[in-house]
Amino acid sequence: MSRSGDVSSDFIDTVKAFAKSSVKATVRYFKGIPSKVVRFARRKINEIKNRPPRKDISKVYVLVGYTTKAQVDAKFNAERHMIILRRGLLALIFLLLLFISVNRFTEMINYGELSQMFGVDSMSDFLKNDPFSSNKTVTETEVTSPTANTAVDTAPNTAL
Repeated sequence: MSRSGDVSSDFIDTVKAFAKSSVKATVRYFKGIPSKVVRFARRKINEIKNRPPRKDISKVYVLVGYTTKAQVDAKFNAERHMIILRRGLLALIFLLLLFISVNRFTEMINYGELSQMFGVDSMSDFLKNDPFSSNKTVTETEVTSPTANTAVDTAPNTAL
């Protein structure tokens, strides 16, 4: 409270105190920025210097705290086994879905209708007339000229 006891002077004193402390905190913050930057740079440089050498793409584990090499190897092997197991299960699921879908589609096919549609009762009937088979000889009567198949009507069209 101010000496005069006026409410407006108390408010002004409070605002002045707030402004003064805000300015001090801001100045302190800006004074500390260079040292924060220097500490950050030193910390990053030390982290880079203390990294173990990495000769290949594999992870390099650094033993920190109360761990041992055996524990790190066990964790690595467990991760590897989980990856192999996950891939195997994914492949198994894919094969099961493929088997189920093929089974469903073959049940829906009516082979009697297909043979009726295409006019083939068995594969031997289909392969009997194969012009590209190697065991059948082609005679000259089977080979026709392209002009023999197309008949040209030379008579004038009189029907109207």
